[in-house]
Amino acid sequence: MGFESIIAKIHSLPPLPASVVKLEEAFRQGEPDMKSIVSIIEGDPLLTADILSKVNSPIYGLRNRIVSVMQAVTLFGLGTVRALALKASMDRNFEIDMSPYGLSNEDFAKISAMQNALMFQWYMGVDVERSKIMIPLAFLMETGKVIIAKELTESSYGEVFREMLESNSVDEIEKEFTDVTSAQVSAMLFKHWHFEEIFSILMEHADQEDQIDKSIEEMVLAIQAVRTAINVKEQLSDKSIEAGCMIVTKMGRDSVRFMNASRRVKEKFE
Repeated sequence: MGFESIIAKIHSLPPLPASVVKLEEAFRQGEPDMKSIVSIIEGDPLLTADILSKVNSPIYGLRNRIVSVMQAVTLFGLGTVRALALKASMDRNFEIDMSPYGLSNEDFAKISAMQNALMFQWYMGVDVERSKIMIPLAFLMETGKVIIAKELTESSYGEVFREMLESNSVDEIEKEFTDVTSAQVSAMLFKHWHFEEIFSILMEHADQEDQIDKSIEEMVLAIQAVRTAINVKEQLSDKSIEAGCMIVTKMGRDSVRFMNASRRVKEKFE
Protein backbone atom coordinates (compact mmCIF):
# COMPACT_ATOMS: atom_id res chain seq x y z
CA MET A 1 0.00 0.00 0.00
CA GLY A 2 1.33 3.45 -0.88
CA PHE A 3 2.14 5.80 -3.73
CA GLU A 4 3.03 3.09 -6.29
CA SER A 5 -0.18 1.20 -5.59
CA ILE A 6 -2.23 4.41 -5.99
CA ILE A 7 -0.51 5.12 -9.32
CA ALA A 8 -1.21 1.57 -10.51
CA LYS A 9 -4.91 1.96 -9.68
CA ILE A 10 -5.13 5.20 -11.62
CA HIS A 11 -3.33 3.79 -14.66
CA SER A 12 -5.65 0.78 -14.69
CA LEU A 13 -8.75 2.96 -15.07
CA PRO A 14 -10.37 2.92 -18.52
CA PRO A 15 -10.66 6.10 -20.60
CA LEU A 16 -13.69 8.33 -20.30
CA PRO A 17 -16.59 7.79 -22.74
CA ALA A 18 -16.32 9.42 -26.17
CA SER A 19 -19.23 11.75 -25.33
CA VAL A 20 -17.39 13.15 -22.30
CA VAL A 21 -14.16 13.56 -24.27
CA LYS A 22 -16.17 15.49 -26.88
CA LEU A 23 -17.75 17.57 -24.11
CA GLU A 24 -14.36 18.50 -22.66
CA GLU A 25 -13.04 19.41 -26.10
CA ALA A 26 -15.93 21.85 -26.49
CA PHE A 27 -15.02 23.55 -23.21
CA ARG A 28 -11.32 23.70 -24.11
CA GLN A 29 -12.16 25.72 -27.21
CA GLY A 30 -13.78 28.49 -25.17
CA GLU A 31 -17.28 29.31 -23.96
CA PRO A 32 -19.40 26.61 -25.60
CA ASP A 33 -22.86 27.06 -27.03
CA MET A 34 -25.53 25.71 -24.68
CA LYS A 35 -27.39 23.85 -27.44
CA SER A 36 -24.21 22.09 -28.59
CA ILE A 37 -23.46 20.90 -25.04
CA VAL A 38 -27.02 19.63 -24.62
CA SER A 39 -26.74 17.85 -27.97
CA ILE A 40 -23.48 16.12 -26.98
CA ILE A 41 -24.95 14.91 -23.69
CA GLU A 42 -28.25 13.78 -25.22
CA GLY A 43 -26.27 11.78 -27.79
CA ASP A 44 -25.24 9.49 -24.91
CA PRO A 45 -28.40 8.01 -23.30
CA LEU A 46 -26.46 6.59 -20.34
CA LEU A 47 -24.81 9.94 -19.61
CA THR A 48 -28.18 11.68 -19.93
CA ALA A 49 -29.73 9.26 -17.45
CA ASP A 50 -26.80 9.71 -15.04
CA ILE A 51 -27.06 13.51 -15.10
CA LEU A 52 -30.84 13.53 -14.68
CA SER A 53 -30.50 11.08 -11.81
CA LYS A 54 -27.97 13.33 -10.08
CA VAL A 55 -29.89 16.60 -10.50
CA ASN A 56 -33.06 14.93 -9.20
CA SER A 57 -31.26 13.60 -6.15
CA PRO A 58 -32.78 14.55 -2.76
CA ILE A 59 -29.50 16.41 -2.13
CA TYR A 60 -30.77 19.35 -4.19
CA GLY A 61 -34.29 19.32 -2.76
CA LEU A 62 -35.97 20.39 -6.00
CA ARG A 63 -39.74 20.73 -5.89
CA ASN A 64 -40.25 19.77 -9.53
CA ARG A 65 -38.55 16.91 -11.31
CA ILE A 66 -36.01 17.79 -14.03
CA VAL A 67 -36.87 15.79 -17.14
CA SER A 68 -34.44 17.11 -19.76
CA VAL A 69 -30.78 18.03 -20.11
CA MET A 70 -31.79 21.53 -21.26
CA GLN A 71 -33.73 22.01 -18.02
CA ALA A 72 -30.69 20.87 -16.04
CA VAL A 73 -28.38 23.27 -17.88
CA THR A 74 -30.81 26.16 -17.47
CA LEU A 75 -31.21 25.55 -13.75
CA PHE A 76 -27.68 24.52 -12.75
CA GLY A 77 -25.56 26.24 -15.41
CA LEU A 78 -23.05 24.86 -17.90
CA GLY A 79 -20.25 24.59 -15.33
CA THR A 80 -22.17 22.40 -12.92
CA VAL A 81 -23.64 20.20 -15.67
CA ARG A 82 -20.13 19.76 -17.07
CA ALA A 83 -18.99 18.65 -13.61
CA LEU A 84 -21.97 16.31 -13.26
CA ALA A 85 -21.09 14.71 -16.61
CA LEU A 86 -17.47 14.22 -15.57
CA LYS A 87 -18.48 12.93 -12.15
CA ALA A 88 -21.03 10.50 -13.59
CA SER A 89 -18.43 9.10 -15.99
CA MET A 90 -15.81 8.83 -13.27
CA ASP A 91 -18.24 7.11 -10.90
CA ARG A 92 -18.83 4.37 -13.47
CA ASN A 93 -15.16 3.40 -13.07
CA PHE A 94 -15.27 2.96 -9.29
CA GLU A 95 -16.85 0.76 -6.71
CA ILE A 96 -17.33 3.56 -4.22
CA ASP A 97 -17.05 2.77 -0.52
CA MET A 98 -16.30 5.81 1.63
CA SER A 99 -16.50 3.98 4.96
CA PRO A 100 -12.76 4.50 5.70
CA TYR A 101 -13.60 8.23 5.95
CA GLY A 102 -16.55 7.48 8.21
CA LEU A 103 -18.98 8.47 5.46
CA SER A 104 -21.77 6.81 3.55
CA ASN A 105 -21.61 7.21 -0.22
CA GLU A 106 -24.62 9.53 0.06
CA ASP A 107 -22.80 11.71 2.62
CA PHE A 108 -19.80 11.96 0.32
CA ALA A 109 -21.98 12.94 -2.65
CA LYS A 110 -23.61 15.62 -0.51
CA ILE A 111 -20.21 17.06 0.48
CA SER A 112 -19.20 17.36 -3.19
CA ALA A 113 -22.53 19.01 -4.04
CA MET A 114 -22.16 21.44 -1.14
CA GLN A 115 -18.63 22.38 -2.19
CA ASN A 116 -19.88 23.02 -5.73
CA ALA A 117 -22.80 25.10 -4.43
CA LEU A 118 -20.57 27.20 -2.18
CA MET A 119 -18.07 27.87 -4.94
CA PHE A 120 -20.95 28.93 -7.19
CA GLN A 121 -22.70 31.09 -4.59
CA TRP A 122 -19.48 32.80 -3.49
CA TYR A 123 -16.91 32.84 -6.29
CA MET A 124 -19.29 33.76 -9.10
CA GLY A 125 -19.48 37.18 -7.43
CA VAL A 126 -15.70 37.36 -7.03
CA ASP A 127 -14.43 36.50 -10.52
CA VAL A 128 -16.89 35.46 -13.24
CA GLU A 129 -14.24 34.26 -15.69
CA ARG A 130 -12.30 32.13 -13.22
CA SER A 131 -15.54 30.74 -11.80
CA LYS A 132 -15.97 28.84 -15.09
CA ILE A 133 -13.01 26.73 -13.94
CA MET A 134 -13.64 26.81 -10.22
CA ILE A 135 -17.30 25.73 -10.21
CA PRO A 136 -16.84 22.39 -12.01
CA LEU A 137 -13.55 21.77 -10.20
CA ALA A 138 -15.25 22.23 -6.82
CA PHE A 139 -17.60 19.34 -7.61
CA LEU A 140 -14.73 17.02 -8.54
CA MET A 141 -11.89 17.99 -6.22
CA GLU A 142 -12.49 15.31 -3.58
CA THR A 143 -12.49 12.44 -6.10
CA GLY A 144 -9.01 11.39 -4.97
CA LYS A 145 -10.58 10.25 -1.72
CA VAL A 146 -12.45 7.55 -3.64
CA ILE A 147 -9.13 6.04 -4.78
CA ILE A 148 -7.61 6.28 -1.30
CA ALA A 149 -10.72 4.73 0.28
CA LYS A 150 -10.54 1.84 -2.18
CA GLU A 151 -6.86 1.33 -1.40
CA LEU A 152 -7.56 1.32 2.34
CA THR A 153 -10.48 -1.09 2.04
CA GLU A 154 -8.52 -3.56 -0.09
CA SER A 155 -5.56 -3.47 2.29
CA SER A 156 -7.78 -3.88 5.41
CA TYR A 157 -6.48 -0.64 6.94
CA GLY A 158 -9.83 1.11 6.62
CA GLU A 159 -10.82 0.77 10.27
CA VAL A 160 -7.44 1.97 11.58
CA PHE A 161 -7.52 4.93 9.18
CA ARG A 162 -11.03 5.88 10.33
CA GLU A 163 -10.03 5.74 14.00
CA MET A 164 -6.92 7.87 13.45
CA LEU A 165 -8.91 10.36 11.40
CA GLU A 166 -10.93 11.32 14.46
CA SER A 167 -7.99 13.04 16.14
CA ASN A 168 -5.75 14.03 13.22
CA SER A 169 -6.01 16.18 10.12
CA VAL A 170 -7.25 14.47 6.98
CA ASP A 171 -4.18 15.41 4.92
CA GLU A 172 -1.77 14.11 7.57
CA ILE A 173 -3.46 10.72 7.85
CA GLU A 174 -3.81 10.32 4.09
CA LYS A 175 -0.09 10.95 3.71
CA GLU A 176 0.80 8.59 6.55
CA PHE A 177 -1.10 5.71 4.94
CA THR A 178 -0.54 6.35 1.22
CA ASP A 179 2.35 8.88 0.94
CA VAL A 180 0.03 11.31 -0.88
CA THR A 181 -2.97 13.50 -0.09
CA SER A 182 -6.32 13.07 -1.81
CA ALA A 183 -5.80 16.45 -3.56
CA GLN A 184 -2.64 15.08 -5.15
CA VAL A 185 -4.49 11.91 -6.17
CA SER A 186 -7.22 14.06 -7.74
CA ALA A 187 -4.54 15.88 -9.73
CA MET A 188 -3.18 12.54 -11.00
CA LEU A 189 -6.68 11.39 -11.94
CA PHE A 190 -7.32 14.59 -13.89
CA LYS A 191 -4.07 14.10 -15.79
CA HIS A 192 -4.92 10.47 -16.53
CA TRP A 193 -8.25 11.49 -18.05
CA HIS A 194 -6.80 14.49 -19.89
CA PHE A 195 -8.93 17.10 -18.17
CA GLU A 196 -8.03 20.74 -18.69
CA GLU A 197 -4.47 21.19 -17.45
CA ILE A 198 -5.50 23.90 -15.00
CA PHE A 199 -7.61 21.37 -13.07
CA SER A 200 -4.59 19.20 -12.20
CA ILE A 201 -2.31 22.21 -11.61
CA LEU A 202 -4.68 23.67 -9.04
CA MET A 203 -5.13 20.35 -7.23
CA GLU A 204 -1.37 19.77 -7.15
CA HIS A 205 -1.10 22.99 -5.13
CA ALA A 206 -4.31 22.65 -3.11
CA ASP A 207 -2.45 21.54 0.04
CA GLN A 208 0.30 24.13 -0.33
CA GLU A 209 0.37 26.87 2.33
CA ASP A 210 2.97 29.25 0.94
CA GLN A 211 5.13 30.02 -2.10
CA ILE A 212 2.19 29.53 -4.45
CA ASP A 213 2.75 30.94 -7.91
CA LYS A 214 1.03 34.32 -8.14
CA SER A 215 -0.78 33.37 -11.36
CA ILE A 216 -2.80 30.69 -9.54
CA GLU A 217 -2.58 31.85 -5.92
CA GLU A 218 -6.11 33.23 -5.67
CA MET A 219 -7.66 30.11 -7.22
CA VAL A 220 -5.66 27.83 -4.91
CA LEU A 221 -6.73 29.85 -1.87
CA ALA A 222 -10.35 29.75 -3.07
CA ILE A 223 -10.13 25.95 -3.20
CA GLN A 224 -8.64 25.90 0.28
CA ALA A 225 -11.39 28.18 1.61
CA VAL A 226 -14.17 25.94 0.28
CA ARG A 227 -12.44 22.71 1.39
CA THR A 228 -11.93 24.22 4.85
CA ALA A 229 -15.56 25.26 5.24
CA ILE A 230 -16.85 21.94 3.86
CA ASN A 231 -14.86 18.75 4.36
CA VAL A 232 -15.28 15.16 5.50
CA LYS A 233 -15.10 16.14 9.17
CA GLU A 234 -17.08 19.40 9.19
CA GLN A 235 -19.69 20.74 6.82
CA LEU A 236 -20.34 24.44 7.35
CA SER A 237 -20.04 24.45 11.12
CA ASP A 238 -19.49 27.86 12.71
CA LYS A 239 -15.85 26.89 13.27
CA SER A 240 -15.22 25.70 9.70
CA ILE A 241 -16.93 28.74 8.16
CA GLU A 242 -14.80 31.04 10.30
CA ALA A 243 -11.65 29.16 9.25
CA GLY A 244 -12.71 29.50 5.60
CA CYS A 245 -13.27 33.23 6.10
CA MET A 246 -9.70 33.59 7.36
CA ILE A 247 -8.40 32.16 4.08
CA VAL A 248 -10.67 34.49 2.11
CA THR A 249 -9.21 37.43 4.06
CA LYS A 250 -5.74 36.15 3.13
CA MET A 251 -6.87 36.35 -0.50
CA GLY A 252 -7.68 40.02 0.00
CA ARG A 253 -11.36 39.33 -0.66
CA ASP A 254 -14.49 40.18 1.34
CA SER A 255 -14.98 37.48 3.96
CA VAL A 256 -18.55 38.67 4.62
CA ARG A 257 -19.53 37.60 1.10
CA PHE A 258 -18.05 34.16 1.78
CA MET A 259 -19.81 33.89 5.15
CA ASN A 260 -23.18 34.88 3.67
CA ALA A 261 -22.76 32.37 0.81
CA SER A 262 -21.87 29.68 3.37
CA ARG A 263 -25.02 30.42 5.37
CA ARG A 264 -27.19 30.22 2.25
CA VAL A 265 -25.69 26.88 1.23
CA LYS A 266 -26.10 25.54 4.77
CA GLU A 267 -29.78 26.47 4.77
CA LYS A 268 -30.27 24.93 1.33
CA PHE A 269 -28.80 21.55 2.34
CA GLU A 270 -30.25 21.25 5.82
